[in-house]
Amino acid sequence: MNDQQRKQLDEQGYLIFKNVLSPSEIETILTRLEELWSLEGDQAGEENYIEAGVRRLANLANKGEIFRDLYAHPQVLEVVEAVMGPEIRASMVNARDVPPHTGVRMSFHMDSDKGRVRDEKGYNAATAIWMLDEFSVASGATAFVPGSHLFEKSPKQVLTDLNASHPDEIVIEGQPGDVLVFNGHCWHAGRPNLTDNHRRAVLVHYLRADVPRPENRRQHLDAEHAAALSPRERELLGLDDKEVV
Repeated sequence: MNDQQRKQLDEQGYLIFKNVLSPSEIETILTRLEELWSLEGDQAGEENYIEAGVRRLANLANKGEIFRDLYAHPQVLEVVEAVMGPEIRASMVNARDVPPHTGVRMSFHMDSDKGRVRDEKGYNAATAIWMLDEFSVASGATAFVPGSHLFEKSPKQVLTDLNASHPDEIVIEGQPGDVLVFNGHCWHAGRPNLTDNHRRAVLVHYLRADVPRPENRRQHLDAEHAAALSPRERELLGLDDKEVV
């Protein structure tokens, strides 16, 4: 990151990097995601949670080599470490698709551990959204309140209507191949897709290594997938914490 990017991350809580994925990489990822949605059917995403009205997948670190390049991407990890230090874990590696003309506006929320604000060790969460389709106002791109990580309060403590637009919100738009990385303490909300196209993304949620992760907030790898990982990838997935199954 350059000085301007660091300043934006500190003050506004997010960065967006353009054209990180090539068209061929996007096609490969989408092909694999569609295969998984077909294979897993109604149970898709159950390792984490199933969300009504959208398609989800979970535990992607165990479902394809291509996802290693996402959760361990050095440009993303630089931002995540700037948010909460070098001891981090890739907690959830998921996919989410809001189909055409569907979805609802989500409640404003934070991605921090149980909605907790910054503690004596600092921030405890960050998120990367890898855009695989166009993210626009019409397609329901993320509503985001810049600088809200500095409020030291959760949306529930402040807002009377968590589902209403915030006067300071922006919509973070992007193209396929872009990646949005943000401080997990920022207030944000997904929005409905009003277009004729899908809005698919891979979402990687990172937690500070000392934050406890319940079963549905971890990646569970079989021995074959675990054996192929680099030491850094093993550390990111917490495999030394006996998460191999």
